[in-house]
Amino acid sequence: MKFKTLDRRVIYLFVFLALSWPLLKGFSIKPARMKSADKFYEIVDQTKSEPNKFAFISFDFGPSTKAENGPQAEVVVEHLMRRRVPVVLFTQYIQADPFLKSIPLKIKAALEAEMPGQKWIYGKDWINLGFRPGSGLLIQSIPKSTNLADLFGVDAFSTPLKEFALFKKPKTLKNISLLGQFTGLVGLFDSYVQFFQTTDYKPVFGHGCTSITIPEAYIYLDSGQLQGLQEGIAGAAWYSKRLTDAYPNRKPDNAILINTGLGIAHLLLIFLIILGNITGLISRSKGG
Repeated sequence: MKFKTLDRRVIYLFVFLALSWPLLKGFSIKPARMKSADKFYEIVDQTKSEPNKFAFISFDFGPSTKAENGPQAEVVVEHLMRRRVPVVLFTQYIQADPFLKSIPLKIKAALEAEMPGQKWIYGKDWINLGFRPGSGLLIQSIPKSTNLADLFGVDAFSTPLKEFALFKKPKTLKNISLLGQFTGLVGLFDSYVQFFQTTDYKPVFGHGCTSITIPEAYIYLDSGQLQGLQEGIAGAAWYSKRLTDAYPNRKPDNAILINTGLGIAHLLLIFLIILGNITGLISRSKGG
């Protein structure tokens, strides 16, 4: 049978198997070092657990980019929770709302299984602000606010923020030690770059982007407007490896497995392209 007559559905099956096999079997390959993800890891690792300080993390992604943005967000929130830095979660994108609830609970369960006797408590270790409409206008209002508890009012479960110990005293932008934002959408990242700062203060800023937006994100990293960057699933995989190196009892997550599956699928496609060209040349040389 000539290769050019091969049913394309067979190729789709090969790609499906290449992507799913690492996830099903738990097979992984050491990810390539990503220097930008190293920078993101370092800024989180240098973030101290201080009274009245917290990290502000925005999940601006939905199901369509969850495969990349989800693992990125997970490793950063896990890193912060390990360091006992309070995390305030937020989104400008309605489809991200379920992830604000599921991801920290998943991390809490993993950490408590790894470290029996230790507990991570909602309201102390993390607070979920949920989805808030307003987009760029809301982001602009955060640096101007003299009390973020008044600005946001309640959490995602309608509990007044002032009932939480973190917001007993007024909090402003200057109480945010780290800003993390993860998205594959156009426009949401830009609003943080432009407005999430005052004339005398800007939180350390780390961003997670999808593979297609990496070139644009590098511009902000090179200019110093970003201090850390996770480039697609490859960035999340390298960050995950750094976490495992630092915490040897940590259980593997999906970041490295997904990255491995993509690598194998890419190698398969390259092989099929080469094979197709070789068989085409042979066919033409024989006058087929």
